[in-house]
Amino acid sequence: MKMKRVSLMLAAAIAMSLFTGCTAGKSKAASASSSSDAAVTYVEETTVSKSSIKNEYLYSGTAEPVNEMTVSGTIQGKVSDVYFDVGDYVKAGDVLYRMDTADIQNSKKVAQASLASAEAGIKSAETGVSLANGASMQTAIQNAKAGLDSAKIGYDQAKTNYDNNSVLFQNGIISKTEMDNFTNAYNSAQIAYNQAKQSYDLTSQMPEENLKKAQDALNSAKAAKESVLAQISSYDKSINDCTVKSPIPGYVTACNVKKGGILSAALSPFVIADTSKVAMKVSVSELIINSISVGQTISVSMPSVSAQAFAGTISEINPAANSGGTYDVKIEIDNPSGTIKSGMFGQASFDKDAKNDVISVPVNTVITKDNETYVFIDKNGAAVKTAVTTGVNNGTNIEITSGLEEGMNVVTKGQTYLEDGEKIAVAKDGANQ
Repeated sequence: MKMKRVSLMLAAAIAMSLFTGCTAGKSKAASASSSSDAAVTYVEETTVSKSSIKNEYLYSGTAEPVNEMTVSGTIQGKVSDVYFDVGDYVKAGDVLYRMDTADIQNSKKVAQASLASAEAGIKSAETGVSLANGASMQTAIQNAKAGLDSAKIGYDQAKTNYDNNSVLFQNGIISKTEMDNFTNAYNSAQIAYNQAKQSYDLTSQMPEENLKKAQDALNSAKAAKESVLAQISSYDKSINDCTVKSPIPGYVTACNVKKGGILSAALSPFVIADTSKVAMKVSVSELIINSISVGQTISVSMPSVSAQAFAGTISEINPAANSGGTYDVKIEIDNPSGTIKSGMFGQASFDKDAKNDVISVPVNTVITKDNETYVFIDKNGAAVKTAVTTGVNNGTNIEITSGLEEGMNVVTKGQTYLEDGEKIAVAKDGANQ
């Protein structure tokens, strides 16, 4: 009985020993496996290659026509016709609107009547010169007297009309144009009367004196004709100015005249904008003002027009800072299709420190610590701490001027807590980093 109990105790001891041994083996294996996983740090990498890098500065502005003109005539008054409206396209030379020419035409007719009187005065003066050289002075005197009497009648009549209508004009009954007509008629009649009087006076004096004065009268008559011709020419110009044309091709952006309305001097009748080329003004900082120049090509984005950027040319740089401490820059953009409209928002991209064919890495790849600047490269599964020098930094990528070569695998993520020589592996989907 005692032997049986010893046997049972021995069997239990053996079983316990086997169980303990298995458990220890499993723990040792698990520990080894855990130690192996902890020794590897999962990272992300990129292979070093050469590319371009630059600092890019973006400045916003709005488009406006390079060539925009306010079109207005020199004649005020009633508008007879308007041929275009806002949004219409006009060619250079197209008639935009016309003014009523009735008043000017009437004034021209009065001047033409004065011209006939002036021409008659010349003939009378020429007769005076001829008579001063002849023997029939008595006949000349009589003819001169008849001419004077006729001119006096015309003058008296013109003066009466002038005086009577002056009262009407002062009381607002007749227009200024109508009053101008009576004034011109009165002036012409007065000229004719004075010429006739001169002619009469000359013929009644001594022949030598008469000849000199007759010649003076002729010269005066000719000058009077030239004066009237100048008036007629002025009226013709005014009539021509009543037709207002567009000086440039473009779109009508403002129209403040209506057919039959009175043209107001306070408003611009038409505004024409040539949008075949637009400009965008931006204000740049002192960081780039000395790195740009007139004629330089700039990339301009207009999101509302196209996903592709437009090529703009710097046409103007203000060397003096504005009140905000920035510098105004004007950029011109060809716009033959007219898709860029005035007022559209855009962004101009200015490049600085641009370099090609250089090594660059994401900016977070580079670690600066304890007065050292370095990266980690993957060398046969080990993280190797590598000192580098840097150049252009655009906030996204940074130029590496020394320390890296093409083809190297540099750690871009997970490098912050690496130690030199630490085992690493490239993280794959689902792997712990």
